[in-house]
Amino acid sequence: MSSIVLNNRYRVIQVLGSGGFGETFLAQDEYSPSKRYCVVKQLKLIVNNPQIYQIVQERFEREAAILEKLRHDQIPKLFAAFEEAGRFYLVQEYIEGQTLAEKFEAEGTLSEEAVKQILQAILPVLEYLHAHQIIHRDIKPENIILRQSDRQPVLIDFGAVKELMNTV
Repeated sequence: MSSIVLNNRYRVIQVLGSGGFGETFLAQDEYSPSKRYCVVKQLKLIVNNPQIYQIVQERFEREAAILEKLRHDQIPKLFAAFEEAGRFYLVQEYIEGQTLAEKFEAEGTLSEEAVKQILQAILPVLEYLHAHQIIHRDIKPENIILRQSDRQPVLIDFGAVKELMNTV
């Protein structure tokens, strides 16, 4: 797996996850001085159909545009977006930590106080998103990482976001 290099820059280290619209990889940025780790999200086509290709391309461009404008400490930064060999890729900041789902699996039920602290810490992120007319639409334990460095919850996976339309 480590021999795969995307965009002549991102060396894939391991698969982090797989879902209906693609796969997510841990990669190393070969061009950055620190060789920093990053997350590469691949949006893949399920069938070879021009209409579906257009839908995936639009979804990709929408997600990239949304991620690019988001600037919050508890949302991963977008480093790059590119298309290669008919596949679409987003490159984002790697957040070292444990998802809430992993924490629950490892430790069992969380205390009421721990749940309150997590909810209170994630509310500013939701407030920020809503102020920018964005709804995440997939908030779940698998999409919240407790950052290792400061235990702050970080909201990930904006594949299902929808910009709200200004309506009367």
